[in-house]
Amino acid sequence: MLRNPKKPTIIGIASGKGGVGKSTIAVNLGLAFSHLGKKTVLLDADLGLANAQILMGLDAPFDIGDVLSGNKATKEVIVDKDENFALIPGASGNVSLANISSIAASSLIDSVKSDLEDIEVLIIDCAAGLAESNLAFLECCNIKMIVVQDEPASIADCYGVIKIESKKQKMGNVFVLPNKVNSQTEGRKLFDKLNQVCMKFLEEPVNYAESILDYQLVSALNRKRESLFPKHAVSPAAKNFTALANKISELSS
Repeated sequence: MLRNPKKPTIIGIASGKGGVGKSTIAVNLGLAFSHLGKKTVLLDADLGLANAQILMGLDAPFDIGDVLSGNKATKEVIVDKDENFALIPGASGNVSLANISSIAASSLIDSVKSDLEDIEVLIIDCAAGLAESNLAFLECCNIKMIVVQDEPASIADCYGVIKIESKKQKMGNVFVLPNKVNSQTEGRKLFDKLNQVCMKFLEEPVNYAESILDYQLVSALNRKRESLFPKHAVSPAAKNFTALANKISELSS
């Protein structure tokens, strides 16, 4: 493979609360980028409860824990989904890895970029929650997507992540990503609700790109360990993720 002369776009998918569909978004966004012809890698950085390999229908004999321990190189643990999309599996149930420092996370991302020279898009599925270790990988990203659902706990925890980023004066690349809404209009209203709180208490806005609609097809495919792309590439669900991928491409160009 030829070396990619441009730095990869690094997209963090995070949430203040678990169970909001973060990993499903990370996987399907990666598939959408792949379908657009971009060399894409998904790093499952939810090192305590990794599940991207299950959603992708892949078997992974090794994981990122083997890289962090020095036993394997990134190229030895990566698993291909298709010619443009690959997974670096997370280390599910590894308590010590779940407490990774921001320095260790940054070093790992640097090694991934060095070992996988041709990647154009690196998606990081970050662990949920507001702990510093959970947000360590988010610091390495130039686009940060905070997933939220229209329920009080999710909204409150999403605001918590935004507040942390605001204190670091890094709001310019933070985007709220409404998930499982019934329409783009409904998603925009959820974003507006959060943005009003940000303007009132943080005195600066958060950003918006797209909403992810609640498609039964996605849930059904997850249960069967089947992928949205390429078989269902013309479905409304696939078009939704493709639209998000295109928006991110515009933002990072």
